[in-house]
Amino acid sequence: MDDQTRKSASERYEAARAIDDGCGRAMEACVDMIDAAVAIDARNELHAIRDALLRLHALATGVFEDASRMRQN
Repeated sequence: MDDQTRKSASERYEAARAIDDGCGRAMEACVDMIDAAVAIDARNELHAIRDALLRLHALATGVFEDASRMRQN
């Protein structure tokens, strides 16, 4: 594996890790906010945000795994 490919894999790995960490924190915040959102009728919007975060998290997990494999080769 050349240096450029290794660097690209490392950048993708770090980006995916950052997204994974951020999504985890954001999902926790959404869960906390959903109870309060009932009072202001914003529950559906928060569920939509949570669903989008789950999709982003799944994508980041796949990129993270691919980049991890690339870094090991």
